[in-house]
Amino acid sequence: MVHVADDEMTHLFSCPLFRVSIPNFSKLNDLLTNEAREWRKSAAGVNISNKGDSWHSPDGLLSRKEAGFQEFSKLVPKYAALYLNRINPKLKLGDFGFEANAWVNINRRGGFNAVHTHGKFHISGCYYVKQPRVKNGQSGMIEFVNTRFDHHIHSTIGGEAFAAKFTIRPNEGDMIIFPSTLLHSVHPNETKEERISIAWNILFKKKTASASIIPKTAIFQAQKPTLKI
Repeated sequence: MVHVADDEMTHLFSCPLFRVSIPNFSKLNDLLTNEAREWRKSAAGVNISNKGDSWHSPDGLLSRKEAGFQEFSKLVPKYAALYLNRINPKLKLGDFGFEANAWVNINRRGGFNAVHTHGKFHISGCYYVKQPRVKNGQSGMIEFVNTRFDHHIHSTIGGEAFAAKFTIRPNEGDMIIFPSTLLHSVHPNETKEERISIAWNILFKKKTASASIIPKTAIFQAQKPTLKI
């Protein structure tokens, strides 16, 4: 038996992927579903990574007046702060201003999102409003891609840290948060139901001495929601 008096494991260059289940999400998701569908009726949408029968709303969700969108907008800084606290507990969020955006994705049958990043931003997230249930296959799953040259390590010793890709089928009410530079895609929706999600980005900007001061009740404050990793 090997006795180790003192040891330490350092996770160099990690890619923190955070999954959280939003408490009491059902009522919120009902509102978001109706508001997303109404928005789609009045907006042509944009073409970014969305392919097939897929609608990507314009940016601007965070400034919309609908009750569900406004409630959701409060969740973004709350969980972004929690994610950042896990990465760097010493980070003082009050030292930063930020730029943020959010939009709706509605994927009907055959709709999907090609591999992409949200590169100019720092952290990104995706919240699941409607996620059709399937018994098997990859319908509607989100897939993250490892761009490092360490796949051969995984092929021998296993472990998610070195996998070539990592695929998740989130549940309704789940929010996934990840670095904006992480390559990801969404598999085609193979069901007759709509898959509805809301994606968001945040870019942090270090404040200067002349910048306006954010009050202590600033939107970014650490919270303690129910976690699921």
